[in-house]
Amino acid sequence: MEKNRMLVLLKLTLAPLLVAFATIVARRWGPKIGGIVVGLPLSTGPIFLFLAVDQGLGFADRACVGILLGLIGLAGFALTYTVASRYAGWSFSIIASAVTFFVVSAITSRLMLGGVVGAGLGAYTALLLAASLIRRPRLGARRPGSPWWDIWFRMTAAAALTLAITTAAERLGPTHSGIVGTYPVVTTVIMTFTHRQFGREVAIAMLRGTVLSWIGFVSCFVVIGLTIKPYGLGPSLGLGALATVVTTLSVLWIDRLTASRMRETPQI
Repeated sequence: MEKNRMLVLLKLTLAPLLVAFATIVARRWGPKIGGIVVGLPLSTGPIFLFLAVDQGLGFADRACVGILLGLIGLAGFALTYTVASRYAGWSFSIIASAVTFFVVSAITSRLMLGGVVGAGLGAYTALLLAASLIRRPRLGARRPGSPWWDIWFRMTAAAALTLAITTAAERLGPTHSGIVGTYPVVTTVIMTFTHRQFGREVAIAMLRGTVLSWIGFVSCFVVIGLTIKPYGLGPSLGLGALATVVTTLSVLWIDRLTASRMRETPQI
């Protein structure tokens, strides 16, 4: 009972707080940095911890594969939103992206990807491809301010969506729980509000930063999946967090170095 209360509290507070933090960061340092914050596994990680404690390490080990398969779906989510938003508004774009996420994840879950390593390699490949295809938007003039209720409304939307997604995930097996639990709740909320208020270019700048951050997300759950059984839950989570930081910093450094070359690559 106590675990259930803690999990519900986590669902109702963590994602909204992350939405608020990412919104403030984006307004202070720009949409790309805000997107990087959104892409960190700050909501999936704690939910994964509670599921691991409740269901056991075997469940958690298999859930890592589902999370990595879900990250392949996230590459489809990002590319779909980028393409759809060129021809339609934010509402159609986010619906199309959500459908793509679940379709791609369902397809990859039926493929033999070799467990954590195979699923991780697939996720790395898909997200690197997505990052290379999504162009760096040309941001325009200074963005207008937002009403006082904006952040509170975003937080409420994030709490509701998180509760719905995680409740569905708990009713599934470990692999499908990992996939559903990877759905980008915070990204969905941030993207829709950003696109509606500030336009496509700002939204895509944030989305590209999020895709770069998701590459670190892959490292996190590859490391956890490989270490959770031999070393236990606590050390594996610590190693996963370290892998996330190292990978994210490396990706950002490489992205900056290759900025001029990527402008010559066809992007969408």
